[in-house]
Amino acid sequence: MLYARNASLLAVPASNRKLAAAVTIANCLGTDTRLATTIWRDGDDLVVSGDGDPSLGSWRYERDNDFDVVANALRARGITRVRDLVADVSSFGDRITIPPAWKVNYLPETYGAPVDAIAWEENGANGHSIPDPGMFALAALRDALVLHGIAVDGTLRVNTTAHALNEQMGEKLLEIPSPFVGQLLTTVLKNSQNLYTEMLFKRASDGTYASSFARERALLASDIGARGDAFRFVDGCGLAPDDLVAAETTVKILRWMNDPARRGFWWTVLAQPGEEGTLHRRVVALHDRMRGKTGTLNGVNALSGIIAMPDGHYRYFSLMVNHQASDADAEDALDAMALAIAR
Repeated sequence: MLYARNASLLAVPASNRKLAAAVTIANCLGTDTRLATTIWRDGDDLVVSGDGDPSLGSWRYERDNDFDVVANALRARGITRVRDLVADVSSFGDRITIPPAWKVNYLPETYGAPVDAIAWEENGANGHSIPDPGMFALAALRDALVLHGIAVDGTLRVNTTAHALNEQMGEKLLEIPSPFVGQLLTTVLKNSQNLYTEMLFKRASDGTYASSFARERALLASDIGARGDAFRFVDGCGLAPDDLVAAETTVKILRWMNDPARRGFWWTVLAQPGEEGTLHRRVVALHDRMRGKTGTLNGVNALSGIIAMPDGHYRYFSLMVNHQASDADAEDALDAMALAIAR
């Protein structure tokens, strides 16, 4: 250890919290896993079964035609009319779509979009979040079906009750696969996208926050060696001001990520100075040497990272500023510290 100040003090991490969430997602889901949104035919009804894919219809992955694919598959089967459209979101069983610790004023914004087993266009429209992800997705599906000449005679409805899909839904028509989880984690860490983090974090267990938090706690204790009193998380992404973590815990996570067996993957998905993401314009002098994670909330700025040193060793750091009055001043100070650490 070269320097420590309040290293064991619990502080608000903002999106630095995503580091622990990303480790949980990668370990519980596997980076080569693909999530599948499944389309079922239940009599005359069409059911969209969500599996926690946050990228359905997302511009980030050029998936705005996902529901056109569904319409074309129906046409290929000779289906020109359906009754109800049903969004099945039952795989997220606790029905907590807004973490209770999120501030009310966050909720209309896209970074506070509600979390459910189905998302469409990242649950946002016209610069604001939408209140009901399932209904939002069904409206988009209905538009795509009608555009392709398939009539929708019934209503749009959301199912939240768990059941055996293969027995209840009748005929499975197709699956729409997500990108690999490892690719989705680039959006979590480079772009610090909240909805992706929350959905994948819940999907890392049985679709409930309680189970995902339990898996995370076990992983941080057993694999990473974090003390149980050195972190407290109440959401997946760090939007909640009640999230707390000690800098020493974040450094342990970064050291775990940078183990030679894992380094290649994590250096790919963490933010890189001067490249796409939250470090695009920051510490660009460390472009080839640093990978890290930023964090910003009202009164909170954080920067944590891994720096490759000229002698072949690595340095790890976690910097968190709470109760500050100026984001710009705090970011300048954190960036200056990162540059000093790299010397």
